[in-house]
Amino acid sequence: MRGEIRLAKQPAAPSQAVFEVDLPKALAGGLANSGELEPADWEKAFHIHAETAEGLGWRELPPVQGSYRVTNNRLVFEPLFPLQAGVNYHAVFEPAKASRLLGGETGGRLVERSFSDVIEATLRIEKPRAKPATIVSQVYPTENSLPENLLKFYLHFSAPMSQGNVYKYIHLLNSSDEKIELPFLEVDEELWNPEGTRLTVLFDPGRIKKGLLPREQDGPVLQEGQSYTLKIDATWPDAAGAPLKEGFTKKIIVTAPDVEMPSPARWKITAPNAGSTNPLTLDFPESLDHALLQRLLWIEDAGKHVVEGQVRIGNVERQWAFVPNQAWKDGDYRVVIGTGLEDLAGNNVARPFEVDRVQRPDDEFVPDYVTLEFKIGN
Repeated sequence: MRGEIRLAKQPAAPSQAVFEVDLPKALAGGLANSGELEPADWEKAFHIHAETAEGLGWRELPPVQGSYRVTNNRLVFEPLFPLQAGVNYHAVFEPAKASRLLGGETGGRLVERSFSDVIEATLRIEKPRAKPATIVSQVYPTENSLPENLLKFYLHFSAPMSQGNVYKYIHLLNSSDEKIELPFLEVDEELWNPEGTRLTVLFDPGRIKKGLLPREQDGPVLQEGQSYTLKIDATWPDAAGAPLKEGFTKKIIVTAPDVEMPSPARWKITAPNAGSTNPLTLDFPESLDHALLQRLLWIEDAGKHVVEGQVRIGNVERQWAFVPNQAWKDGDYRVVIGTGLEDLAGNNVARPFEVDRVQRPDDEFVPDYVTLEFKIGN
């Protein structure tokens, strides 16, 4: 009867698995009593090779190191290091060479009758299926009433997500819960943050900006007065391969297009008292881009030194609050505003989204930032 090589897993530690193969009783007894054999001797008869990402054949790779024993008529190989989940291991048992380890003919005759051929197997420990735990922690903008020319969504997750082909899991539904065809700009280089926890999803600018062919042919994706649902499927796997703990939906009501630039002159500054660590707050008349609010606003003192602290964004992205690391001192300060700061429709502090940047005069000066002055104390 032909034997087989198999993995024997340890229930408490699957990665500590051993390789084993059945032996004829006489051969098993002889090998069990051959205490002089070294691992290199056993390796001639029973050897295991881990496949690599380089694509080399197993014959070109050195064998896995470990120890051998014979128990219950089985030859067992225990790897020196735990097996790696998801890696293929090619195991080879050569009965004739095993019989030669005894230095006699009895084992060889038994082998010929019982195991006439070399036995091979490719085995692996599968990666354990992770429990669903990752959720969509937030979608920005958090406002539900959004302009017809909305430019993007930011999808935030509680843990790193799998990447590639993400658009199969993100849908925009109309008021009848029907999927809208290709609502987003599907780019090959997905717009993830370095941690893999935030994805930027863009609407097709060609269907937002007036005068462009996609808009003329298909119209805007979002239409004023209509309602939609952003839907994220629970089947989207996270970086560990587990699906999301639950799906996510966001209801949207579409308002008129926003064509006005954000104007810092219309922002309300509320300054704290000196000696406190109370926040300085800026309140905006409209929601601004959540990610850019964290990057393109900061505070400097009279010497143009950056004041260190933490930023908090609230009130559906209509408020920016800054909490200093140290108590405020009396003096003059300024809020520095990068002119790339955008509203939800892509209008920034320097120019509206609808402006054709190619046709603007080359000599037009656009500052990198503007400032708002404020004072702490008398």
